[in-house]
Amino acid sequence: MKFFILFILFFGVVSNASETEENDYSARAFWGASSASDFDQLYTFQGFNTSSYKTNVYGLDIGYKVIENIFDWPFDIYAKAGVSYFDENYHQSNFFEAVLCFKLIYKLNAFDNQFRIGFAEGGSYAYHVPWVEAQEAIAEDDNQANFLNYLEFSFDFDIGRLIHVNSMKNLYLGYLIKHRSGFHGAYGGVSDGGSNYNSIYLEKNF
Repeated sequence: MKFFILFILFFGVVSNASETEENDYSARAFWGASSASDFDQLYTFQGFNTSSYKTNVYGLDIGYKVIENIFDWPFDIYAKAGVSYFDENYHQSNFFEAVLCFKLIYKLNAFDNQFRIGFAEGGSYAYHVPWVEAQEAIAEDDNQANFLNYLEFSFDFDIGRLIHVNSMKNLYLGYLIKHRSGFHGAYGGVSDGGSNYNSIYLEKNF
């Protein structure tokens, strides 16, 4: 039900979006499951293990394109802000998270479609420490913190171009790794802990 409501809100936001090829704004809805794999294992495709805690995250974010085609290369930079809802599967109270970040996106036009690879860097403030983070910190005798470094890796493709429906162009279906960590002690004294969520998303550019 939460996932359904999230997408109703998402499509309400983008229902009046322009169908032009070039656009400056983005809106994204996603769902993710906590992972037992490390961030580097995920983005190098060495592990997609689901956490035994079976916790989930649901989120919405918006973005604005601040730079397009850097040095005439197919790279864009977006400033993004989002909010996530963590479903902790009764391990602790559910809670919200706020994220601010910059995201670099590489665009590849191939097979009559546009494929995008993205990497984001920023900050995450969670109103509770996610359960998976807390348990790892306890096991590693590490610190815990609400505010941590935020990273994400994403890959997507244009649904409208795939099915040749103009009204759905610039609607992307993708895979997202959502990551929080202390960046080796730079945030909150968290040396090794953090959390990763394997996620799927829909993003509309308009």
